[in-house]
Amino acid sequence: MFFEQMKLKLYFLTIILTALIAVNIIFITKFSKQGDDLTGAEFLNSSQAYILPISEPNYLPVLVSEIEQPILAAKSAGSYDTRSGRFLFSKSIRTRLPIASLTKIMTSLVVLEYLDINDTMKVSAKAIRVDGEKQTLYLNEELSVLSLMKLMLIASSNDAAYALAQYFKEKTGMDLVEKMNEKARLLQMSESYFLDPAGLNDEAYSTVEDMIKLVRGALDRDLIWNITTEKRVSVKSVDGKIEHDVENTNQLFGVIQNVAGGKTGYTDVALGAMILIVDVSEKNDKIISIVIGSNDRFGDIKKMIDWMKKAYSWK
Repeated sequence: MFFEQMKLKLYFLTIILTALIAVNIIFITKFSKQGDDLTGAEFLNSSQAYILPISEPNYLPVLVSEIEQPILAAKSAGSYDTRSGRFLFSKSIRTRLPIASLTKIMTSLVVLEYLDINDTMKVSAKAIRVDGEKQTLYLNEELSVLSLMKLMLIASSNDAAYALAQYFKEKTGMDLVEKMNEKARLLQMSESYFLDPAGLNDEAYSTVEDMIKLVRGALDRDLIWNITTEKRVSVKSVDGKIEHDVENTNQLFGVIQNVAGGKTGYTDVALGAMILIVDVSEKNDKIISIVIGSNDRFGDIKKMIDWMKKAYSWK
Protein backbone atom coordinates (compact mmCIF):
# COMPACT_ATOMS: atom_id res chain seq x y z
CA MET A 1 0.00 0.00 0.00
CA PHE A 2 2.83 2.42 0.92
CA PHE A 3 4.59 1.99 -2.44
CA GLU A 4 1.34 2.48 -4.32
CA GLN A 5 0.76 5.76 -2.49
CA MET A 6 4.30 6.89 -3.31
CA LYS A 7 3.82 6.01 -6.97
CA LEU A 8 0.57 7.99 -7.00
CA LYS A 9 2.26 11.04 -5.44
CA LEU A 10 5.13 10.86 -7.94
CA TYR A 11 2.63 10.61 -10.76
CA PHE A 12 0.82 13.78 -9.68
CA LEU A 13 4.10 15.63 -9.05
CA THR A 14 5.25 14.75 -12.57
CA ILE A 15 2.03 16.16 -14.03
CA ILE A 16 2.39 19.38 -12.03
CA LEU A 17 6.06 19.82 -13.03
CA THR A 18 5.24 19.22 -16.70
CA ALA A 19 2.46 21.80 -16.53
CA LEU A 20 4.78 24.39 -14.96
CA ILE A 21 7.41 23.84 -17.65
CA ALA A 22 4.77 24.23 -20.36
CA VAL A 23 3.52 27.50 -18.85
CA ASN A 24 7.09 28.88 -18.74
CA ILE A 25 7.71 27.94 -22.37
CA ILE A 26 4.50 29.69 -23.43
CA PHE A 27 5.41 32.78 -21.40
CA ILE A 28 8.94 33.04 -22.84
CA THR A 29 7.68 32.56 -26.40
CA LYS A 30 5.03 35.22 -25.95
CA PHE A 31 7.51 37.62 -24.36
CA SER A 32 10.04 37.25 -27.18
CA LYS A 33 7.37 38.03 -29.78
CA GLN A 34 6.07 41.05 -27.91
CA GLY A 35 9.43 42.41 -26.81
CA ASP A 36 9.80 44.45 -29.97
CA ASP A 37 6.80 46.61 -29.05
CA LEU A 38 7.62 47.29 -25.39
CA THR A 39 7.63 50.94 -24.46
CA GLY A 40 8.73 52.97 -21.48
CA ALA A 41 8.08 51.25 -18.16
CA GLU A 42 7.36 47.85 -19.73
CA PHE A 43 10.74 47.83 -21.49
CA LEU A 44 12.50 49.03 -18.38
CA ASN A 45 10.94 46.33 -16.21
CA SER A 46 11.84 43.58 -18.68
CA SER A 47 15.41 44.87 -18.94
CA GLN A 48 15.84 44.90 -15.19
CA ALA A 49 14.43 41.41 -14.81
CA TYR A 50 16.71 39.80 -17.36
CA ILE A 51 19.86 41.92 -17.21
CA LEU A 52 20.30 43.50 -13.82
CA PRO A 53 20.46 42.29 -10.23
CA ILE A 54 17.28 43.37 -8.45
CA SER A 55 19.40 44.79 -5.63
CA GLU A 56 21.19 47.28 -7.94
CA PRO A 57 20.39 50.66 -6.25
CA ASN A 58 22.15 53.13 -8.56
CA TYR A 59 21.05 51.99 -11.99
CA LEU A 60 20.32 55.37 -13.54
CA PRO A 61 18.20 56.80 -14.95
CA VAL A 62 15.35 55.45 -12.83
CA LEU A 63 11.69 55.53 -13.85
CA VAL A 64 10.08 57.72 -11.19
CA SER A 65 6.72 58.63 -12.69
CA GLU A 66 3.77 56.79 -14.16
CA ILE A 67 3.11 59.68 -16.52
CA GLU A 68 1.35 58.50 -19.66
CA GLN A 69 3.71 57.60 -22.48
CA PRO A 70 3.61 59.75 -25.63
CA ILE A 71 1.67 58.68 -28.70
CA LEU A 72 3.90 59.10 -31.74
CA ALA A 73 3.18 59.41 -35.45
CA ALA A 74 6.34 57.42 -36.28
CA LYS A 75 6.16 53.79 -37.38
CA SER A 76 9.26 53.11 -35.31
CA ALA A 77 10.96 55.08 -32.54
CA GLY A 78 13.34 54.73 -29.64
CA SER A 79 15.31 56.69 -27.08
CA TYR A 80 18.49 55.03 -25.84
CA ASP A 81 20.59 55.88 -22.79
CA THR A 82 24.29 55.38 -23.57
CA ARG A 83 25.47 55.17 -19.96
CA SER A 84 23.09 52.43 -18.82
CA GLY A 85 22.99 50.82 -22.27
CA ARG A 86 19.24 50.46 -22.52
CA PHE A 87 16.18 51.91 -24.21
CA LEU A 88 14.11 54.29 -22.12
CA PHE A 89 11.38 54.32 -24.76
CA SER A 90 10.79 51.98 -27.65
CA LYS A 91 8.23 51.42 -30.37
CA SER A 92 8.75 48.68 -32.98
CA ILE A 93 12.52 49.16 -32.79
CA ARG A 94 13.25 46.03 -34.87
CA THR A 95 10.94 46.88 -37.77
CA ARG A 96 12.78 47.22 -41.09
CA LEU A 97 12.07 50.54 -42.78
CA PRO A 98 13.70 52.84 -45.35
CA ILE A 99 15.72 55.49 -43.50
CA ALA A 100 16.25 58.15 -46.19
CA SER A 101 19.11 60.56 -45.38
CA LEU A 102 19.94 58.99 -42.03
CA THR A 103 22.06 56.88 -44.39
CA LYS A 104 24.49 59.79 -44.58
CA ILE A 105 25.78 59.10 -41.08
CA MET A 106 27.10 55.75 -42.31
CA THR A 107 28.44 57.45 -45.45
CA SER A 108 30.34 59.94 -43.29
CA LEU A 109 31.71 57.25 -40.98
CA VAL A 110 33.18 55.24 -43.85
CA VAL A 111 34.50 58.35 -45.63
CA LEU A 112 36.42 59.37 -42.51
CA GLU A 113 37.97 55.92 -42.23
CA TYR A 114 39.45 56.02 -45.74
CA LEU A 115 39.77 59.61 -46.97
CA ASP A 116 41.70 62.71 -45.93
CA ILE A 117 39.25 65.54 -45.26
CA ASN A 118 41.66 68.00 -46.92
CA ASP A 119 41.65 66.09 -50.22
CA THR A 120 39.92 67.95 -53.07
CA MET A 121 37.92 66.79 -56.07
CA LYS A 122 36.20 68.20 -59.13
CA VAL A 123 32.46 67.73 -59.35
CA SER A 124 31.38 65.72 -62.40
CA ALA A 125 28.00 65.64 -64.15
CA LYS A 126 27.24 62.34 -62.37
CA ALA A 127 27.05 64.18 -59.05
CA ILE A 128 24.65 66.91 -60.13
CA ARG A 129 20.90 66.76 -59.49
CA VAL A 130 21.17 63.08 -58.55
CA ASP A 131 17.64 63.03 -57.14
CA GLY A 132 16.22 64.56 -60.32
CA GLU A 133 15.06 67.63 -58.41
CA LYS A 134 17.49 69.74 -56.40
CA GLN A 135 20.93 70.81 -57.62
CA THR A 136 23.38 71.72 -54.86
CA LEU A 137 26.72 71.39 -56.70
CA TYR A 138 28.09 72.87 -59.93
CA LEU A 139 29.90 71.16 -62.78
CA ASN A 140 33.70 71.20 -62.40
CA GLU A 141 33.72 73.15 -59.14
CA GLU A 142 36.45 71.91 -56.86
CA LEU A 143 35.61 71.12 -53.24
CA SER A 144 37.37 69.46 -50.33
CA VAL A 145 36.12 66.26 -48.73
CA LEU A 146 35.36 68.31 -45.60
CA SER A 147 33.28 70.80 -47.59
CA LEU A 148 31.31 68.00 -49.21
CA MET A 149 30.69 66.44 -45.79
CA LYS A 150 29.36 69.76 -44.49
CA LEU A 151 26.98 70.10 -47.42
CA MET A 152 25.86 66.50 -46.99
CA LEU A 153 25.32 66.61 -43.22
CA ILE A 154 24.03 70.16 -42.73
CA ALA A 155 21.95 70.74 -45.85
CA SER A 156 21.49 67.00 -46.53
CA SER A 157 22.86 67.44 -50.05
CA ASN A 158 22.37 64.30 -52.13
CA ASP A 159 24.75 65.67 -54.76
CA ALA A 160 27.50 65.89 -52.13
CA ALA A 161 26.92 62.29 -51.06
CA TYR A 162 27.29 61.04 -54.63
CA ALA A 163 30.35 63.24 -55.22
CA LEU A 164 31.98 61.65 -52.18
CA ALA A 165 31.14 58.18 -53.49
CA GLN A 166 32.76 58.96 -56.84
CA TYR A 167 35.89 60.35 -55.25
CA PHE A 168 36.01 57.38 -52.88
CA LYS A 169 36.12 55.07 -55.90
CA GLU A 170 38.83 57.14 -57.60
CA LYS A 171 40.97 57.38 -54.49
CA THR A 172 40.65 53.88 -53.02
CA GLY A 173 39.47 51.74 -55.94
CA MET A 174 36.65 50.48 -53.70
CA ASP A 175 32.90 50.96 -53.81
CA LEU A 176 31.65 53.20 -51.00
CA VAL A 177 28.29 51.46 -50.63
CA GLU A 178 29.98 48.06 -50.36
CA LYS A 179 32.17 49.41 -47.58
CA MET A 180 29.08 50.86 -45.87
CA ASN A 181 27.47 47.42 -45.80
CA GLU A 182 30.73 45.90 -44.60
CA LYS A 183 30.84 48.44 -41.78
CA ALA A 184 27.25 47.61 -40.90
CA ARG A 185 28.22 43.96 -40.47
CA LEU A 186 31.15 44.94 -38.24
CA LEU A 187 28.76 46.97 -36.07
CA GLN A 188 26.41 43.95 -35.92
CA MET A 189 23.69 45.84 -37.77
CA SER A 190 22.15 42.59 -38.97
CA GLU A 191 18.86 44.21 -40.07
CA SER A 192 20.37 46.91 -42.29
CA TYR A 193 21.18 47.12 -45.99
CA PHE A 194 22.45 50.17 -47.88
CA LEU A 195 21.99 50.72 -51.62
CA ASP A 196 23.29 54.25 -52.20
CA PRO A 197 25.30 56.88 -50.29
CA ALA A 198 22.44 59.37 -49.92
CA GLY A 199 19.49 57.20 -48.90
CA LEU A 200 17.48 57.88 -52.04
CA ASN A 201 16.73 54.22 -52.78
CA ASP A 202 13.79 53.20 -50.59
CA GLU A 203 14.54 49.52 -51.14
CA ALA A 204 17.35 49.95 -48.62
CA TYR A 205 16.42 49.56 -44.98
CA SER A 206 17.44 49.60 -41.36
CA THR A 207 15.82 49.58 -37.92
CA VAL A 208 15.87 51.90 -34.92
CA GLU A 209 17.81 49.26 -33.01
CA ASP A 210 20.46 49.06 -35.75
CA MET A 211 20.67 52.83 -36.13
CA ILE A 212 21.42 53.07 -32.41
CA LYS A 213 24.35 50.70 -33.05
CA LEU A 214 25.51 52.97 -35.87
CA VAL A 215 25.33 56.13 -33.78
CA ARG A 216 27.15 54.44 -30.89
CA GLY A 217 29.82 53.25 -33.31
CA ALA A 218 30.28 56.81 -34.57
CA LEU A 219 30.12 58.69 -31.25
CA ASP A 220 33.89 59.04 -31.10
CA ARG A 221 33.90 60.73 -34.53
CA ASP A 222 33.49 64.23 -33.13
CA LEU A 223 33.80 65.82 -36.56
CA ILE A 224 30.54 64.26 -37.74
CA TRP A 225 28.51 65.49 -34.79
CA ASN A 226 30.21 68.89 -34.63
CA ILE A 227 29.25 69.45 -38.26
CA THR A 228 25.64 68.43 -37.62
CA THR A 229 25.29 71.02 -34.84
CA GLU A 230 26.25 73.94 -37.09
CA LYS A 231 23.09 75.97 -37.74
CA ARG A 232 24.40 77.77 -40.82
CA VAL A 233 27.58 77.51 -42.81
CA SER A 234 29.17 79.02 -45.87
CA VAL A 235 31.08 76.52 -48.01
CA LYS A 236 33.35 77.82 -50.75
CA SER A 237 34.94 76.11 -53.72
CA VAL A 238 38.73 75.79 -53.63
CA ASP A 239 39.17 78.82 -55.92
CA GLY A 240 36.66 80.84 -53.88
CA LYS A 241 34.48 81.61 -56.91
CA ILE A 242 31.47 79.56 -55.81
CA GLU A 243 29.90 79.94 -52.39
CA HIS A 244 27.23 77.70 -50.87
CA ASP A 245 25.28 79.26 -48.00
CA VAL A 246 23.35 76.46 -46.33
CA GLU A 247 21.11 76.13 -43.29
CA ASN A 248 20.69 73.08 -41.08
CA THR A 249 17.61 70.97 -41.73
CA ASN A 250 17.26 70.31 -37.97
CA GLN A 251 14.44 72.51 -36.64
CA LEU A 252 15.02 71.58 -32.99
CA PHE A 253 17.99 73.89 -32.42
CA GLY A 254 16.93 76.27 -29.65
CA VAL A 255 13.85 74.17 -28.93
CA ILE A 256 15.71 71.35 -27.17
CA GLN A 257 18.70 72.13 -25.00
CA ASN A 258 22.13 70.46 -25.10
CA VAL A 259 21.83 69.03 -28.60
CA ALA A 260 25.09 67.21 -29.35
CA GLY A 261 24.34 66.05 -32.88
CA GLY A 262 21.68 64.80 -35.22
CA LYS A 263 20.50 64.16 -38.75
CA THR A 264 17.22 64.45 -40.59
CA GLY A 265 15.90 62.40 -43.48
CA TYR A 266 12.90 62.32 -45.79
CA THR A 267 11.60 60.69 -48.95
CA ASP A 268 7.99 60.33 -50.07
CA VAL A 269 8.13 56.60 -49.31
CA ALA A 270 10.26 56.63 -46.16
CA LEU A 271 8.50 59.71 -44.73
CA GLY A 272 10.30 61.68 -42.06
CA ALA A 273 13.21 60.27 -40.09
CA MET A 274 15.52 61.78 -37.51
CA ILE A 275 18.43 61.15 -35.17
CA LEU A 276 18.98 63.48 -32.23
CA ILE A 277 21.70 63.20 -29.58
CA VAL A 278 21.22 65.13 -26.34
CA ASP A 279 23.90 65.54 -23.67
CA VAL A 280 23.15 64.85 -20.03
CA SER A 281 26.48 66.48 -19.34
CA GLU A 282 26.37 66.56 -15.53
CA LYS A 283 25.98 62.77 -15.57
CA ASN A 284 28.47 62.09 -18.39
CA ASP A 285 25.61 60.60 -20.35
CA LYS A 286 23.93 60.93 -23.73
CA ILE A 287 20.42 60.13 -24.94
CA ILE A 288 20.11 59.01 -28.57
CA SER A 289 16.58 59.44 -29.93
CA ILE A 290 15.52 58.12 -33.33
CA VAL A 291 12.26 58.15 -35.28
CA ILE A 292 11.61 56.48 -38.64
CA GLY A 293 8.55 56.67 -40.86
CA SER A 294 6.98 59.75 -39.31
CA ASN A 295 4.72 62.53 -40.55
CA ASP A 296 5.93 64.63 -37.61
CA ARG A 297 9.57 63.76 -36.97
CA PHE A 298 10.38 66.91 -34.98
CA GLY A 299 7.23 66.63 -32.89
CA ASP A 300 7.85 62.94 -32.20
CA ILE A 301 11.42 63.52 -31.04
CA LYS A 302 10.33 66.39 -28.79
CA LYS A 303 7.52 64.27 -27.29
CA MET A 304 9.95 61.50 -26.38
CA ILE A 305 12.47 63.87 -24.82
CA ASP A 306 9.82 65.83 -22.89
CA TRP A 307 8.37 62.55 -21.59
CA MET A 308 11.75 61.23 -20.48
CA LYS A 309 12.49 64.45 -18.57
CA LYS A 310 9.30 63.96 -16.57
CA ALA A 311 9.33 60.17 -16.27
CA TYR A 312 13.00 59.48 -15.43
CA SER A 313 15.45 60.71 -12.82
CA TRP A 314 19.23 60.81 -13.24
CA LYS A 315 19.79 61.50 -9.52
